[in-house]
Amino acid sequence: MLRRSILTLSFVALGTLAARADLVNLIPGSTVKATSGVVRGTVTAESATEVTVRVGAANQVVPVSQIASIRYDGRTGTFDQAVSREAAGQFTEAADLYKKAATESASKPFIAADAQASYARVLGDQGMTDPSKLDAGIAALSTFIKSNAESRHLLPSLETLAKLQLQKGSYDDATATIDRLSKIPQSSDRAAVLRARVASRKGQHADAIREFDKLIAESADGSVKRRDAQLAKAESLVALKKYQDAETLVKGVIAAAPAEDIATQASAHNTLGDCLRAAGRPKDALFAYLHTDLLFFKDKEQHPKALSKIAQTYQELKRPDRAEEAIERLRQEYPKSPYTAALPPKAGS
Repeated sequence: MLRRSILTLSFVALGTLAARADLVNLIPGSTVKATSGVVRGTVTAESATEVTVRVGAANQVVPVSQIASIRYDGRTGTFDQAVSREAAGQFTEAADLYKKAATESASKPFIAADAQASYARVLGDQGMTDPSKLDAGIAALSTFIKSNAESRHLLPSLETLAKLQLQKGSYDDATATIDRLSKIPQSSDRAAVLRARVASRKGQHADAIREFDKLIAESADGSVKRRDAQLAKAESLVALKKYQDAETLVKGVIAAAPAEDIATQASAHNTLGDCLRAAGRPKDALFAYLHTDLLFFKDKEQHPKALSKIAQTYQELKRPDRAEEAIERLRQEYPKSPYTAALPPKAGS
């Protein structure tokens, strides 16, 4: 009996030791050699483009572009709580917990950087949906980037910062951020789309369309780069009142994307609605927005936009009752959205 107990304890101890490892979770379809999509080992180095993991006696280099997430051994309970709060949509509390986790992990640089990046990312995401938090998001991301020039989080942080600066109308700052982004290997595509968007936002639509055409011509069918360039080009075509060209382009994106590609379908249907509405076809536009609302509502960036556009379109169609229904849903489901913030005050409030 004693011998069995000792053996049992030994196996438990060995299992615990085996479990103690950093888990590098790969994106679906990754070409990196791994078991069940996870590289298990010890992260020994990180850069903006790759992560080195010691697996047994050998080192395995994993491109950052192939990584979905990393769960470091020794991550604090506070970090886990932050992840849970973020998943539940409690973003303010999540940000506070990430900040605390970064301080707790000061002696573990990879974990600390992960917590700092998560803190900046949450504030950046809030800035994208809540105008009152735009400056805080820009400040958090700028601080992180300045202190983590070699981080694996550098590329997404720069991309989000550029989008926030663009949203704020700080075009010179956005251009400087995009210039830095373009110097990171394998990020030139994202930088090029953002650069063309700057021209579009500045009203330089002909220049923007030329840039988008270049991006479309050199990008693969079905790629995110091609989709983003096509939809952005459609927005510029609408600004130039080339409505039919814009409609044809967006419908091509919709037809080419699988129905389960929610991000593409939601964004494309909203863009189609904008095209049709600008062309003076509100009933057709409403149908496009309702596609996003009914079929692609899981996209939490595009769905509140669709509800806002549905309300506006119903107003144009002289259906204030249906418009109010959409407005009420927008208030209840997305209280912090910029589309909600743009609504007139509720009667009696």
